[in-house]
Amino acid sequence: MAVRYTNIAKSVRRHARSRASAILLVVAAGACAVAGAGCSSGGRGCRAESGSGATGGRGGGSDALGRAAGASGGTGLGDSALTDLESLPDGHEILLIGGFMSELYEAFSINIERELNESLRQSARALNVHVDLPGEKSIDFRVGDAIADSLPWFPLPIQPGGFITFHTQEAHFTALGIPFRNLARVSHAYDSTETVPHNAAAIRVFLRRHASTRFVLVTHSKGGLDTLHALLDAEELWGSTVVGWVALQAPFYGSPIADSPPVTASRVLLDALGGNSASVDDLKTSTRARYMEDKAERIRSLTSKIPVITAYSTYEAGNTVAAFAGTLAERILDAGLIARISQIVRENYAETPRDISGVVSRSTAAAVTLIRARVTTALSESVAAIGLMDLTNIYMNAVRDEPNDGLVPAASTGLPGVTRRRLPLGDHASPVMDVDPLKNFWTAERRNGVTSSLIAEVLASEQE
Repeated sequence: MAVRYTNIAKSVRRHARSRASAILLVVAAGACAVAGAGCSSGGRGCRAESGSGATGGRGGGSDALGRAAGASGGTGLGDSALTDLESLPDGHEILLIGGFMSELYEAFSINIERELNESLRQSARALNVHVDLPGEKSIDFRVGDAIADSLPWFPLPIQPGGFITFHTQEAHFTALGIPFRNLARVSHAYDSTETVPHNAAAIRVFLRRHASTRFVLVTHSKGGLDTLHALLDAEELWGSTVVGWVALQAPFYGSPIADSPPVTASRVLLDALGGNSASVDDLKTSTRARYMEDKAERIRSLTSKIPVITAYSTYEAGNTVAAFAGTLAERILDAGLIARISQIVRENYAETPRDISGVVSRSTAAAVTLIRARVTTALSESVAAIGLMDLTNIYMNAVRDEPNDGLVPAASTGLPGVTRRRLPLGDHASPVMDVDPLKNFWTAERRNGVTSSLIAEVLASEQE
């Protein structure tokens, strides 16, 4: 199968776009994300929280995460509380820094696509058409193997603007005339699949080159780790160049998916990181626990100098991708279609009873045409029920018993001395991208509203 999803994070760098004035830095590196406990579609309220606190929600999980990361609580940010950014203060600008969510989307999507195609072929191979002949004789046409071998690869119907980090926010800011830049376009050094030290150095270089600007950092996922490491070694930026930070779904205490996940999840994560095992190591819970303990005093100093908001979401998948793929294959090759294929085989045999290979060939071609038509309709209607992160979400819910957004438990998102915001029900991709044709938990309007509201909250804290 040809991989048709390009590495968006890297290709975006080839299209630099410069802007003047100060920069409101929105750092977003997408891959390992974080979840919140007890988040439901009904939008249960959470207590406000500053500092580490105690872990809420279901029990279990890593003791290190529970002790250090703090609560999965925090004030809920529902749709009714969302506001829009009409403008930025003079001298501010938004800089979006995307991570490897695009690469992760590619890896997860290919895994889902593989499951769907393999299930369809497996179901097709079971086809066996029995034809009764005169004289109590019969013949079995095992056309299943021929049909399975002749089926084309069915790709997921990707929509324009899908799987691109901050695509909707960039369009929104452009429409409002709010100045912004995407770090991936202006920094050749920043590479979301690289290690934390590598990206931290790239972030520091960029910030120091724009030391006269005022930045609010809004990080997504692994970008939070890159940014934290960058800031801890750049105290001269605190409160002057960097005036605030919104950390969306940051796995500060790591992700169990980077530890010892199922083989499929491990392969997907490594593929998303371009095979960079060192980057996977950066996300391990043991690595992050040591880091957070060693840097605890320094982190508290940082969060006492600039306003910081951490935000997260959670959800629970209803079924496994493999089970869904099998069900979809059964829906496509249902009793009605099997009966139609059987009738085609019998009609072809009646026309040329001495040409068995011709019967199989013609019947296979007709069956593939019927299946293709069914798949086109079924994929567009059914695949929207699959969550991008269902594979890993189910693993952490069932095996680790830790609330999560599909990649990182809620407890991993905390920092001492910060404000916490629980986002509406959603997976790791929800705050930063559309994942059509898969399940979108958030609309573009909600995504834009959440981003704008958190930025506005940080700006208000800066001005106090």
